[in-house]
Amino acid sequence: MFAEILVLALWKDGLPRREAIDDGIEVLRVAPLFGAALKGRLGLIIKVIGWYLGVLWALRGVKVACFNCHSLAVLPLSVLIKWWKACKLVYEPHELETETSPMRGWRRFLARKIERILIPFADAVCLVNRSIADWYRTTYRLRTVWIVKNVPYRDEHELVRKGLLRQTLGLTASDAQVFLYQGGLVHGRGVELLIDAFSGLPHYQHLVFMGFGELEDQIKASAVRQSNIHFMPAVPPELVKEYTVDADVGLSLIENVCLSYYLCLPNKLFEYAACGVPAVVSDFPEMGQFVEEYDCGWKVVPEVQAVRRLIQGMTARELAAKRANTRGHERVFSWQEEEKELMAMYLDLGFDVDGGRYLACQA
Repeated sequence: MFAEILVLALWKDGLPRREAIDDGIEVLRVAPLFGAALKGRLGLIIKVIGWYLGVLWALRGVKVACFNCHSLAVLPLSVLIKWWKACKLVYEPHELETETSPMRGWRRFLARKIERILIPFADAVCLVNRSIADWYRTTYRLRTVWIVKNVPYRDEHELVRKGLLRQTLGLTASDAQVFLYQGGLVHGRGVELLIDAFSGLPHYQHLVFMGFGELEDQIKASAVRQSNIHFMPAVPPELVKEYTVDADVGLSLIENVCLSYYLCLPNKLFEYAACGVPAVVSDFPEMGQFVEEYDCGWKVVPEVQAVRRLIQGMTARELAAKRANTRGHERVFSWQEEEKELMAMYLDLGFDVDGGRYLACQA
């Protein structure tokens, strides 16, 4: 559909200004025209304005057919570009933008005002799940919203357990149950909760953290004290599935620290499911419905005692049954299926899927 896709990003020292990342897809890293070294709230505002102007300068003479805005922070810039380039504007935030943890007080008030004023200028609004779509539809009285989930591509070949994860961690016991957390090791994702829960579990039930983030040191310290808790550095993206498929259960225990988290449907769930790995998830609207609908996991209140009871009661037979059922729904958890909705949205905007050759910009 789009012959060229230009991804606009913030330039940082040491990174190339332009970089081809795939056939027809290029990253253009833009430096602020001024204010790059400024600090504090006022400095950030000046830096953002400088980046806005840097983007406008970089796009001079460029004919844009569609501009995709992935964040509320760049929605004002995106509306300007829509007017300037006479192009279509798609607003597709990756979460519930005004209801995140950092959005408090005056920041939330201002963000809500900006989004309410500017969202009518979008030609299409695309959200990541039904609950967040309903929130946007109701809050801003939108007649049409599109839902496209963040789902990985389905592998054409079947993923086979090669024992990579267990070998790396030295888990040789035949009765070992491996519970994998992969992703950012940050607050609000249940990391501390899981450490406390597994500290009271049998030695054969192993908790593995694979990733990086601000809680690495806390996890490493827990791994020293507890033989069933392990830290593993993040592996290259192309190898993530090779390790994930070796787990018995995936973990995604988001905490209810904000409405965006409460209504989320993390892409990690689809990554686990694509590997045939059932997941333990927070008993929240989207996550809970997902594992119930496909019988591909367990939902639980994200509290230490509740999580501990659930995991301690899991049997080898139950794990095998959940894994087999998750495997049976693999085709559902794939981008090959999800992209059909995305293509329908672009068709509705007037783009020719088969013969059109357009330039899309994303920021």
